[in-house]
Formats: sequence, C-alpha cells, structure tokens
Amino acid sequence: MVGGWRGPHGRRGSCEEPAPPAPRLTPPTVTRRRILPVSESPRFSADLGRSLLARWRAGKPRPTEAGVNPVQLGLRLFEEIHPGTAANILRFEAEVSGHVDTALLSTVLDELALRHAVLRTTFPPHDRTACVVDPEARPDLTVVDLTHLEASVGRRTALARANARAIEPMDLGTGPLWRVTVWKLSDTTSRLQVLAHHIVADGWSLGVFLDELSTRYAGQPLAPAFPLPPVEATPSREDLATWRKRLAGAPPLSLPTDRPRPGTRRFRSAHADVAIGADLLRRVRRLAHREDVTPFMVLLSALHLALSRTAGHSDITVGSPMAMRERHRAPGAIGPLATMLALRTDTTSARTLRDLLHAIRDTCLDAYTRSHVPFEAVVEQAGRSGASLFDVLFVLQPEIPGIRLGDLSVRPLAMAPATIRNDCELYLWQSKDGITGFLGYDTDLFSAETASLLADRFLAALTAITDDPSCEVRDVGVLSVGECVRLGGVSVSSVGV
Repeated sequence: MVGGWRGPHGRRGSCEEPAPPAPRLTPPTVTRRRILPVSESPRFSADLGRSLLARWRAGKPRPTEAGVNPVQLGLRLFEEIHPGTAANILRFEAEVSGHVDTALLSTVLDELALRHAVLRTTFPPHDRTACVVDPEARPDLTVVDLTHLEASVGRRTALARANARAIEPMDLGTGPLWRVTVWKLSDTTSRLQVLAHHIVADGWSLGVFLDELSTRYAGQPLAPAFPLPPVEATPSREDLATWRKRLAGAPPLSLPTDRPRPGTRRFRSAHADVAIGADLLRRVRRLAHREDVTPFMVLLSALHLALSRTAGHSDITVGSPMAMRERHRAPGAIGPLATMLALRTDTTSARTLRDLLHAIRDTCLDAYTRSHVPFEAVVEQAGRSGASLFDVLFVLQPEIPGIRLGDLSVRPLAMAPATIRNDCELYLWQSKDGITGFLGYDTDLFSAETASLLADRFLAALTAITDDPSCEVRDVGVLSVGECVRLGGVSVSSVGV
C-alpha cells in the first residue's frame, strides 16, 4: 500500500457508519431499549447520507459498507495467508469478587456495541478494502454456571474453558469479532473473559472498553463517544526511502532452535514467566533518567544483548507496537490505532554497555519520526512482502487496569495470548512495584527449558546494564546463575555468552 488507499467515495478508510442527526439526549440509563449511536460521524456523500437517514426513520436499519484503515488491511492480509488461527486475538481475563449481574451486563454490552460502530463491523471476503457495519449486531455474551462444582474444581474448569475459547478463530466475514464470557463459581466469585480480534480493537481500546463498561454497569452516564478517526496512508518518498535504507540487508535472527523449523507455521505457543522486582525496576528508571533514555529503551537494550549473545551476531531487528498519532487525537476511540515498528540496531561497534544503550536510543528515536508510515509499506520497502521483518516482538505496557462492576472488584489476570505470531514475544506490564510478564515462544521451535533460559538471560543482561553501563560489552556475560551452575560453576562474568 505504498501509494495509500481510499475507501468508498474517495474517502480515506474508516469503519464508521454514517449517523442521522441525533436529537438532544439525556445521559443514557441501563435499560434494554435501543440507544441511538453517538460515535458515528458522517464520512459519505450527501445522497448516501439521506438514504441512510430515510432508512433509520423508517425503522429498517440495514448494514452499510465503509472502508478499512491500513492497520485493518494488514490484518486482513495476514488472515488470508494464515486462515483459521487465533494469532490476532486480544485477550483479557479477570477474577470478579462476586456473581456478575449478567442481565445488566448484557444491557451494558448492547449499549457499548451501539456506541462504537467498529464493534458491529465485519469484513466480507469479496473486497479487502471494505467493511460492513450492521446496526442490528449484538455482542456475543456467554454465561456458564459452574456453581454445582466445588470451588477449586470450578476454577480449574473455568480456566480450561477460557483457554479453549481463546484459541477459537474468529470469522472476519460473519463475526462477531468480540466475545465476552462469564463463569459463575460456587464460592460466589466469577471469572470474566473478554476476547476481541485486533482488527476491531487494540490494547489501548481494551482500557477504553473496560472503563466504559465499569461506568455504565454502575449506572453512571458517559461522555460523548470518540469516533474512530480515519488513518492517513500516503507516506512521502522520503519516508519510504528512509525505511528502505534503514532495513536494507537486515539479517534474520539466527537463534538456535531445539527443533527444525516446519515448512508452515502452525502458531503453537507456550510461555515462560518473567518478573522484574521493585529494586531492579528502580535501577532501570534511575539509569533511564541519567542517560536521557526511556525505561523501554533500557529494557530493549537488555533484550538486544541477550539475543545478540544467543544468536551470535549483533545486527538485530525487534518488532514493537506503537500508538499512532491518530490514537492521541482520539484517546477514547475503540479500534485498531497501533502500528508496528521494526527496530533494527547493529551494535557491532559498541564498546561499552552505554554505547549499546545509546545505539538503541538512536534506533527508537529514528523510528518514531517515521512511525506514521503504514507497516505494510515498510515491509514492501524492505523487500520482504509475505515474510516477517523480525522474529522477536517486544511489548511494554502499563499495569493492567483494575476496574469495578458496581460493588464488585475486578482483579485482572495477566494472561498469555493463546498463540503468538513470531518465534518469541516478550510482554511486560509495569507498575510502581515492579514488572511482570512472560516470554511467549513457538513450541514447534523451542522447548520450555530453552525459553526459560532466554528469559533468564534477558534478566541477567538487564542486571548487568543497570549495574555498570560503563562496562565493556565484551566483558559482560548474560548467563544466569542457574545456567552457570549447570555448566559446572563457571562464573557469569567469565563467560562470553
């Protein structure tokens, strides 16, 4: 999509339906009556707008077609190449301190679906650039009563069913593209699961959704909704040339694997837990402040060092998502407004850990200035159409938000995705007390032991960088204590790996 794209009527794509002029509304109450959508904004010709208005007044709403944005187009292409996977499903799960009022929850979910057109959107197979907004679509809410089981048995059953539900593919053409499930347990608690395809929501959207869900469940009014903004998709020649030069000749990451790579990726994955304690996090933040970098850059430096030592080369490309500038213009919108960045850094000439850290900083700042270029255009410029630009993904996110459903507290559970798209994916959530997360890995390639080893090397590299950034890179080892013990008591600092 180098030259950009446009939706119907020459408009840049947006999966928003046109809305009729709305009467002045009082704040909505939690009832089962239909509520006029407030998030849609006119983006079509006057003739089509008048036609839709006539249908609305006649009480016969019909699906309408609109265009997709570049992020959605990229996801559609991925689904065409890899049909029937759950690789693009966003997952949130939480423990609720009591039994959820599922009738009230159903009503609130209906409201949110009416409020955000993208939640009523499907993507028919006949046209990659089109999507259909159905005014009659409703959320997929499933309620499972496990109160007849002993609490611990019910909890294990709910977890197993949640895992199974998370790997069920979503059909872009028929929908629904988001699912909510509640399992009621005998100890009067509940388990809540929200699943959404990334083509209709990103991680930021999840926070918006949960906040609005909490507000409406409590019977409080919402401010007018943010419409999903159109996304610019016409990069300049300079933008494209910069990415082409930046990624030219980037070598694939040659991590040693436990098993040969299959001819076709099967998206089978598991994860190893990762935890960064409060003391190490304080050191990360102090180093970031002192070196004029961000904590993300410090963590990425540690990952780069661990990957470099394990793969045996220092020219590493890591993928990482970033909120688009359209997201900052519409922070309350639900929809895919995150782009992927290919962060390539060659630290072959870095003498000290500080040099490595500054090289990572330069890579990130350089990429941020061109982050508006659609990722598919970047892939094309790199000459890698149909292939990945990177084999490792790094995601750093704020702490999973805690919410309430009326009087019930909701405790988020940091859940691994059902499957991952790359060889390895490091997901971290930061809070004031530390960082928790996991390293997801492709089980066709790596064993659990190897994944844990790589996670430990990341932590060892992070410790080394925060201990003494002036240390020469060649003198730094990234073997964990446990790995050194298995090697016969060799000290970490004396090993080149």
